[in-house]
Amino acid sequence: MDYQNRVGSKKGSGGIAGTAETNQYRRERLKTLLQSKINIDSDPYVFKNHLGVLECKLCLTTHMSESNYITHTTGRRHQVNLMRRAEIEKRQNGLTSDSNIDKNIKKRYWKSIGKPQYKAIKIRDEETSKKGLLFVLKLDKIKSDVTPAYKFVSNKEFSRGKDNDTSFQYLVISAEPYENIAFKIPNTSSIISNKTWDYWDVDTKEYCLQFFYSS
Repeated sequence: MDYQNRVGSKKGSGGIAGTAETNQYRRERLKTLLQSKINIDSDPYVFKNHLGVLECKLCLTTHMSESNYITHTTGRRHQVNLMRRAEIEKRQNGLTSDSNIDKNIKKRYWKSIGKPQYKAIKIRDEETSKKGLLFVLKLDKIKSDVTPAYKFVSNKEFSRGKDNDTSFQYLVISAEPYENIAFKIPNTSSIISNKTWDYWDVDTKEYCLQFFYSS
């Protein structure tokens, strides 16, 4: 047998491994080492598609083998995305450190006296003919140091994610010690912000709020 072209080899021994054999051995060895520390079956971010290719749902990457995926999980990109995901989950769960909590702020409590009297009137802008709504609330028993406030709330936020219907939203008005009152209003078009107007009449104890739709 001719050993002339096998650099560094000796008669009676195997030839020097080529690049392909070296890379295969390295991959197998890496897979063995990493699998002893990482269990793919318990990884919530790995998914095997119908082609048998592994996908990382966190980084949106694809990997042809388990060893390739395991190598990816130890890389900088995957580790950074893991930290970002942890921060998002922390904010969603409302977890904050003690240093971020203002212990001087006290939660407000009051005895509710029921819902106030109100009127809802359909209106139209004289200049643009845009449709709108006018709400008038009678607040005879409102606290002397309280000013009524309002907020537009999406249906998803109002229902805490249980209902995703975007065809309507809610207008919530607060005036202690009355209960918060919510009006279900159409969400077919956007509300014109510079046409939204509210007024609190301290003498008559009436609160007025009007807004117009863009179309």
